[in-house]
Amino acid sequence: MVDPQDPGTLALPLTFKRSRGRPRKPNALTAAERARRYRARKKTMAMHAVSFAVHSEVVRERDEAVSQARQLRAELERLLQQLQP
Repeated sequence: MVDPQDPGTLALPLTFKRSRGRPRKPNALTAAERARRYRARKKTMAMHAVSFAVHSEVVRERDEAVSQARQLRAELERLLQQLQP
């Protein structure tokens, strides 16, 4: 602050030095919140585990559906060729 009565006082620059590193986000999580979310994610992933029998059944059904789609596509191509003069 400059004293108007004292001619020897100088105006000092009132700048502040930024801290080192990346600035903090305003909505940053604490370490405890991050750990809680991590544990919850791990728990839900463990609950979604699929047994091998169910997995193999789904894969078999998928393969059957793919082969049926190929057959239908081949039949469609054959019918389209019959329609063309």
